[in-house]
Amino acid sequence: MPSRQPEEAKGFKLLGHDRSAAWGGGSIVEVHKGYAYVGAVGGASYDGPEGFTAHDVRDPRNPKKVYEFRAPPGVHCHKVRVVGDHHLYVNSERLVGDKGKNARAGLFIFDISKPDEPREVGFYDTPGSGPHRFGVDNKRGLAFLPNDAPGWNKRVIWTLDIRDPLKPEVISIWGLPWQKSEGNGEGNDPMPAESAITLHGPPMIRGNRMYCAWWGGGISIIDCTDLRNMELVGHVQWSPPFPGSTHTCWPIGDRPYLVVTDEARARQKYWDSQFMWIVDARHESNPIPIATFFPEREKYFNRPGRFGAHNILENITTEGPWANIVFLTYFNAGLRAVDVSDVLRPKELGCYVPELPDGQDAIQSNDIGADEHGRLYLIDRAGAGMHILEYTG
Repeated sequence: MPSRQPEEAKGFKLLGHDRSAAWGGGSIVEVHKGYAYVGAVGGASYDGPEGFTAHDVRDPRNPKKVYEFRAPPGVHCHKVRVVGDHHLYVNSERLVGDKGKNARAGLFIFDISKPDEPREVGFYDTPGSGPHRFGVDNKRGLAFLPNDAPGWNKRVIWTLDIRDPLKPEVISIWGLPWQKSEGNGEGNDPMPAESAITLHGPPMIRGNRMYCAWWGGGISIIDCTDLRNMELVGHVQWSPPFPGSTHTCWPIGDRPYLVVTDEARARQKYWDSQFMWIVDARHESNPIPIATFFPEREKYFNRPGRFGAHNILENITTEGPWANIVFLTYFNAGLRAVDVSDVLRPKELGCYVPELPDGQDAIQSNDIGADEHGRLYLIDRAGAGMHILEYTG
């Protein structure tokens, strides 16, 4: 019997599949020393547990779930990051409304020296609703949390010193100047859902510049020469007229161009927005969008589920076999490989859309990770779990 929606593969080869990853509905994946850690979207547009799972992927053709962590009541923990060689940070974000009012917000800290037996060894408390899509820069020993803070409206940048993973220390808290509040500030993040000016993340540093996405507030370029005294260099915002949801901002290697995604939202599809942008940052004080990319709308738009961009592989290199290639998750259009060597004309090189499993209404490719062998880990948020891929070009 033919599949309701067969696999689409151009330039990609499927190596393995584990539908149990994050109980089917996943978010960020981190792969470390042959093990994949997958945060779960839980009840966020999926009916699954809150927490994360760990998988032995040393044999990519036969991945095996070896561990699961179920979050305490009221907690959403869909973001995971490896810290150093032996630790894993997992966000503890309060669920919306009464469900999360008594939950503890911050970061769970796990020891993963035995990767199939993660062990909780600490917790870092934060105010408000807790961190969302945080980032870790292991080379610099830094973490960047999108989190509420007194005196600011919505989430702002918490920069932490994590050289001792068990004792994170705040270096600075910084937001866009117009987020500053005279009082405690406004939380209830990220409401209104499309236009709130709030850090989404994760911020990243290249040289002495930090690049950030601010949901309804566009993107910013920040001078972070002194992390305790950061200064805004450039900013651009396209909401309105576009509906915002700016998710990720990432430079193309050492080139003066940025890849930016606007996340497709669950409530409404947009024919002409929520795609991937290329931003020209040659004049940092005046960054300008110069190109967009989206897959074939006529083919995917009317399929069930979200149609639009989400996240990228958080490493766009200008050297090696993946030079100038963006690996972009696009919800019901799966994973796209996009050549940005000509920044004015992004060009699709390949795609992978998983076969639609029985009992699932739509493919919703959510996040993408990679390991040291160059294998890619595609995470679905609607039931299909984790697909392990080889990019063949």
